[in-house]
Amino acid sequence: MKKLFLSAILSLAIFSCASDSGEAEFTGNEVAFQMIPGSVNGNETSGSLVIRERTGGIAQIEIRLNGVIANANHPVHLHFGSLEDDGNVATLLNPVVEVDGIGQSVTILNQLENGEEIDYAKLIAFDGSIKVHFEASGPLKDEILGSTNIGINSDQNQAYLSGDKSITICNSEY
Repeated sequence: MKKLFLSAILSLAIFSCASDSGEAEFTGNEVAFQMIPGSVNGNETSGSLVIRERTGGIAQIEIRLNGVIANANHPVHLHFGSLEDDGNVATLLNPVVEVDGIGQSVTILNQLENGEEIDYAKLIAFDGSIKVHFEASGPLKDEILGSTNIGINSDQNQAYLSGDKSITICNSEY
């Protein structure tokens, strides 16, 4: 009887820990950035980007963008270099999709297009920037709805946020 009771208690404890896995998915480490607003054909946006560390060191990138149009679907690129460099695309992130008036994207990132592995620690020290494009192809494919420098370039964001610098187009080449 004691073995059965202990087995039931142990099973309950394991089940309780597993059901709380939402919080256990993340380590608590994260960095947040204000997106540099964009404007395309009178459509102005603002938002935020958060890079969160998942258990195991994997990076999760979350974007929230206000001011997107209904049913929007905007491609997102992680670029090599700062916004000023207009570097090549390092990898595609999940597109920003409008949900209840807010554009949202969540990407779990562990590898770049060139095969290089990347985790949370490498991403927050990365020489890169992230840009949300208006469309995947067509005349507005290089127009930017929102952007931010990340990693070693993040200290450059204030110049863009204050209006001292601006970003309007993008290099969408690999």
